[in-house]
Amino acid sequence: MNGAGKFAPGTSPSEVLERVTDPLFALDERGALSFVNEPASDLFGSADGVPLDETVWEQLRDGFGAETAARLQHAFETRETLSVTAYDGSDRQWVRIGTHPSATGMTVTVSPAPDGDRTRLSEAADAAIDGIAILDDEEYVYMNRAHAAIFDFEPDELLGESWRRLYGDAEQERIERDVFPQLEREGEWRGETEGRRRDGSGVPQDVSLSLLDDGTLVCVNKDITERKARERELEQTREFLERAQASAAVGGWEVDLTTESLHWTDEVYRIHELPLDARISLQDGFDFYHPEDRGVVTDAFDRLVDEGESYDLELRIVTAEDRTRWIRTVGEPRTDANGDVVAAVGVFQEITDRKRRDEQLAQLRERLDLAVEGANLGVWDWDMTTDEVVFNDRWATMLGLSPDDIEPSLDTWEERVNPDDISRVKAALNAHIDGETEMYDCDHRMRTAEGDWLWIRDAGKIVDRDADGRPTRAVGIHLDISAQKEQEAAIERARNELRQIIDLVPDLIFAKRDDGTYLLANEATAEAYGLTVAETEGCTDAEILPDSAQSTHFRADDQRVIESDEQLEIPEEELTTADGETRLFQTTKIPYRVAGTDDDAMLGYARDITPLRRYEHRLERQRDNLSVLNKIVRHDIRNALQVVSGSAELLEHRLDTENHRLLKAIRTAAAEAVDITVSAREVTELLMEFDSDPEPVALTPVLTRQIDAVRSSDRSVSVTRVGKSDEKPVLADEMLKSVFRNLLHNAVVHNDGDSPSIRVSTDALPGRVRVAVADDGPGVPDDLKRTVFDEGTQGIDSEGTGLGLYLVKTLVDRYGGAVWVEDSESGGARFVVELPRVDAE
Repeated sequence: MNGAGKFAPGTSPSEVLERVTDPLFALDERGALSFVNEPASDLFGSADGVPLDETVWEQLRDGFGAETAARLQHAFETRETLSVTAYDGSDRQWVRIGTHPSATGMTVTVSPAPDGDRTRLSEAADAAIDGIAILDDEEYVYMNRAHAAIFDFEPDELLGESWRRLYGDAEQERIERDVFPQLEREGEWRGETEGRRRDGSGVPQDVSLSLLDDGTLVCVNKDITERKARERELEQTREFLERAQASAAVGGWEVDLTTESLHWTDEVYRIHELPLDARISLQDGFDFYHPEDRGVVTDAFDRLVDEGESYDLELRIVTAEDRTRWIRTVGEPRTDANGDVVAAVGVFQEITDRKRRDEQLAQLRERLDLAVEGANLGVWDWDMTTDEVVFNDRWATMLGLSPDDIEPSLDTWEERVNPDDISRVKAALNAHIDGETEMYDCDHRMRTAEGDWLWIRDAGKIVDRDADGRPTRAVGIHLDISAQKEQEAAIERARNELRQIIDLVPDLIFAKRDDGTYLLANEATAEAYGLTVAETEGCTDAEILPDSAQSTHFRADDQRVIESDEQLEIPEEELTTADGETRLFQTTKIPYRVAGTDDDAMLGYARDITPLRRYEHRLERQRDNLSVLNKIVRHDIRNALQVVSGSAELLEHRLDTENHRLLKAIRTAAAEAVDITVSAREVTELLMEFDSDPEPVALTPVLTRQIDAVRSSDRSVSVTRVGKSDEKPVLADEMLKSVFRNLLHNAVVHNDGDSPSIRVSTDALPGRVRVAVADDGPGVPDDLKRTVFDEGTQGIDSEGTGLGLYLVKTLVDRYGGAVWVEDSESGGARFVVELPRVDAE
């Protein structure tokens, strides 16, 4: 770190850069380098002519970046004059590149950038993340803030100091022994050093040193403490993996060159998805390699055989199951006493997963590079002493303006800020200028060239102050956040719409934090407490409920839901409202996380079931009354009818023929009245059991008993039973008998013949059983077939109540079946019932 010249403390990089000689080179009309001066020869490695091809532009891309190289190539092709500022990565300086076309080609000059650009370079160095320092005669003559911060100093504390102050004795000796000699020989050195912070602790650095012709030394360093920690973790991981690999089964192979026999270990067979007893020749082993990689491994194997050269390759194979896998294959020669290669041995390991990860990392790196290159930021540089502002091109184009359309002044910005935002913007800016905030950061609208308003995030910071502490310069960025603002507006609209929706819900919707405070309450909840939504949210139940016992109970349930992380169903609980009325609620409480935080909370939904409970109580009383009525029908009325029938039977032998007709009418009416009481009883039982569920019922015994009952009645009836169902039970209940009793009774009652004929058929169908009751009576007219099952509907010429068929329809519907009427083959009616079988569920 010695040098002949010496710089005074505070010397800027611009003064060092001014000493560099300007490079110059020329291209002829064919695009070949026709001249390269000595400073420019570093760009191409020599001054020899090089044909104009990708190599030339590749070297320019390496030196000045892809965008600058592309612009130079375009200027050559179009023969245009170009002046562009670029950053020379090799010399770490900003340069101005000019193209000068001629009839015979083009001349290109590279010169230091103008003072303004170089001043910005110096300022950029001050703002750089990496540390930058310049030393002359072992003393610091320039240092940016990042360089000093690595050692926990301010730049002013180190200027004029020796570099040795920042390094321990052992590290100084290593630098003098290893680094200085290379600097003298090659002019540059790059590696790692161990510095010392202010408190004496060590700080590892990645350091790049460049020795200039005048003896000054440029040092770029970066704190790699975190990287070193990661490397230590990786080293520990590597050691673990090496130990794991040592104990793991790694495939091995061996080739005897005298017999050209190939031997694989079991692991290699597994990787190739081959049985262990498969016979594999040497050529077979090569054939498993992917066609695109086969030549690589065969060439490597030939060199191993001919020259004894080892190899370590990562290639693809195609397994016996036609799957492509990545493998690592390592080959080593084995020689005899004469040094001739007589065998080859090696290892074989699958690395497919690692290759896939590498590809994913490469894709991720490419995406990150594109994201960095695609960041469109407007930049402003404000001279606070003159109010002159320098804007970059993107600042202008973001607003639909040409860079030539804008004046470099503060008014250019201020005139385009939305008038409704300007006071807020100035307040934020003044707060930063007054030292109240670390930086200026404000969202506001700006007018575009078309007169529209664009939302901008405007952020910046004061970077320079004068001797009295007054700010002299600030820099910042503009970022278009219009899309973000539109999204925020959409979210706010959605939030308001959701709020309106939950406020329209008549049930109570609420959410409570872990501490019991209401995070959310809809209007129904607040109204129950006699409060507004704003008065409810933020309070606890203990603060707003008049009944302390209820608030304690609610709090216990809330904590139970949050702590167990399980939903809680509360069938019925009481809530005393603001007007003192006790209401019943059916409540559901579920746990959830508050959006955007990790806070636990509880979401509740409560429905007022007070009217439902009152209705249920009224139904219960009605069922009790119905039960009493059923007893009256079944006992008192039926017993009275039995007396009428018995008395009529006693009178039969005491009356003359003329009165027998009247007696018959009495007995018929009594019998029909008994039937009505039976139907009334069954309807009553149906109403009293409205909430019962169907269950398995054996069909055959029920149907048989009802057929036997019809056959044993007083009237002569012929019942024929055909077909049969399988023995699978149907879904019904104990009232299934009423279905067939009423259908059979209906077939008899509505038949005027002396001996009604009834045909009962059963069929087993997929998932159901069909029962049909057909008679030879007058049938059901077409206009009554759809309504014959309605409540109170009577058959043709019938004086009955119509309850029988209504009861049939009601019961069959409850079982999940179907019933309908159609014409029978004999011209009468055929009632068809389908019931689901148990095995169909």
